[in-house]
Amino acid sequence: MATCENEKSTVEEYLTCPLCLDTFRSPKLLPCSHTFCEACLKDLVSNHPSGKFPCPTCREEIQVPQDGVSAFKNNFYIKPEELQRARDGSYCSKHPKKEIELYCVDCDVLMCVTCLVTKHNQHKAEDISEATERFKTQLDKDIERLERCVGDVKKHAQLVTQEQQAVKDKHAALVANIRNRQATLKAAVDKYTDDALASLHIITTDITDTHKADLHCLQQNLQQLTKLQQRVQQAVDTGAGCELVTVAREMRCGRGSEEAVQKLTTKQMTTVCRPVLRFSATRDVTFECIRDYMGSAAKMEMAVSAPEVTVMEQFQCREDPDNDVYHVCPKTDGKVWVSYEPSMMREGATSEKFNADGEVVDTRKDNVRAKVTWAPRKNGSSMRPVQRTGNIDTYAKKTEPQLTRFFRLNNDLTGQATVYTEKIVSEDPLKTESTKECTVKCGAHRAFDVDASEQLFVVLEEAQTPDLQRTVRLYRRPQPQSGGQAHEHQRPPVDAITTYRPPVAPFQPSDVCFYNEVLLVADELNDAIHVVNVQDGRLSFSRYLAPGCPLLVQPTALNTDTRGRLWVACKGGTILTCEPFETDDVFYL
Repeated sequence: MATCENEKSTVEEYLTCPLCLDTFRSPKLLPCSHTFCEACLKDLVSNHPSGKFPCPTCREEIQVPQDGVSAFKNNFYIKPEELQRARDGSYCSKHPKKEIELYCVDCDVLMCVTCLVTKHNQHKAEDISEATERFKTQLDKDIERLERCVGDVKKHAQLVTQEQQAVKDKHAALVANIRNRQATLKAAVDKYTDDALASLHIITTDITDTHKADLHCLQQNLQQLTKLQQRVQQAVDTGAGCELVTVAREMRCGRGSEEAVQKLTTKQMTTVCRPVLRFSATRDVTFECIRDYMGSAAKMEMAVSAPEVTVMEQFQCREDPDNDVYHVCPKTDGKVWVSYEPSMMREGATSEKFNADGEVVDTRKDNVRAKVTWAPRKNGSSMRPVQRTGNIDTYAKKTEPQLTRFFRLNNDLTGQATVYTEKIVSEDPLKTESTKECTVKCGAHRAFDVDASEQLFVVLEEAQTPDLQRTVRLYRRPQPQSGGQAHEHQRPPVDAITTYRPPVAPFQPSDVCFYNEVLLVADELNDAIHVVNVQDGRLSFSRYLAPGCPLLVQPTALNTDTRGRLWVACKGGTILTCEPFETDDVFYL
């Protein structure tokens, strides 16, 4: 078979231009007796302004006539009718006057009757019409395969394009963040502003260059696949036997083969990168910490995973980009309480109640310094946060059907905190019977939550000094012992059984919330929500929730409602909800 495939007729050879490898068009004969297309010679001569050029075949130096390439002699030995037959492909290359009527299955070549008798008399031959139908069926399947491959590449290119736009949007948001900080300390931060913007530009350029390279590669692959698809479609549409055989051979063992096409479609996006602004979280800004306050750009890389939740924006609180939402509290009547973290210059924080349209329906001065989960009751009312002198109280939700019990963490700021069980005993949600559960070794805390089994609770401790980070610690509720509450006072404080170790540093947790079987940790610094596994008394990072979501910018508060939705508050007062992923309308990459 190899011998048959390598037998090229002299007719076919002398009708092919050595430069374009196609059938001659206006063949011109050079003085060295080599022939080329007139158009090919013009392209060759254009690169040699001296008027002399080497013959591409024998390298003999050729002088261009004064009238140009067209003045070279025509090769009259190559007859126009032979060229036409070669272009049509309907005449045998071995016997130019014989039409192609057969297909040699063993040699995979087209032939005339004379070829069958002289060269292929022992081979399996097939009528050209039968071979045409068979190859057309095969190429139809190849077209479907190529369409799937083209669709995959287009989809991937679309994802990279969306990711590129998301990085640009995030870049714009970070530039605005930097500018707001600059406005606050304009006189002292000019130098560090330039440094921060420069580092942000470098990081963004690095990510964007990667996207450009990926898109360029994908576009080239897409162009190759599209051309191949068009070539196959054209062969099927024309139905020319020679063309169908040639294209079928390419699809089987050439550039259209499974292996060749697979190389063009194997590249997949495994991670997404975002520029994030890392800055000092302290509010006591002095000239010594201006650099930390302004921040520096960094590349935050998050692995791509299957979408878990649909993220939607509910409403926007106020119009202050520096708003710190300390807790968000959805109620059973559809209203949402939002409390703002008090600054170091104010005694208390404002709590506002919003309706579903984001309109304020109530405003109170609650002087709150705690994360609160509102425990809904049968009559639709809810718990209210309370500030006790010298203490910080945090209420955690209870999932029992009656919703008459909840947990409270009381911190007296002495290095210990007390966990209480509160039982509602009247229509007034503030009138409760308090039972001490245990005392834990815990510094000043920012947030607190209890899991559904009520056996584990997590505490987010505030940093004791500005140069330390907040800490997420897990505690186990001690088993009840004989002796009741009196005996409980004699128990030593409970130590944390584990501390969460995040995969990224620095790390600035702003809230914690048990959600289904996992723990969620809001990371204000890295624009992320960590999904943390809680198994065998250990906290281990699993993944990021909705990685790359453009709405998740500096999350500051987490909570759940009775519908099982996750509520997220972001820096600046954006309130989001996350529901299990069910549709394609999801902010996710």
